[in-house]
Amino acid sequence: MSCRKFSARSDVLTYRQQFAATWRDFIHANFESATEAAFVFRVDPSTAENWWQGSNAPQGWVVARALADPSTHDAALAAFGGR
Repeated sequence: MSCRKFSARSDVLTYRQQFAATWRDFIHANFESATEAAFVFRVDPSTAENWWQGSNAPQGWVVARALADPSTHDAALAAFGGR
C-alpha cells in the first residue's frame, strides 16, 4: 500500500474520534444522563453509555433525529453544522 492510503485512513480515524467527542459533548449538554439519551433516541442503554463516555458515535439516523427534534435542533445544528 502507498503512504497515501495509510494517510487517508488516519484522517478518517481522526475524524471519527473527533466526532465521537463532539457527540459526547452534545449529549452531556442536552441530556441529564445516558439513560435519558437512550430513552429519547430509543437505543440500548449500553449504546447511550458509550456515547456518554465518548467511546462511540451514533449512526447518521440518530444525528438526523437530533436535528429534526425541535427540543435539540438548535444545539445539534450548532454542534454539527460546521460552525
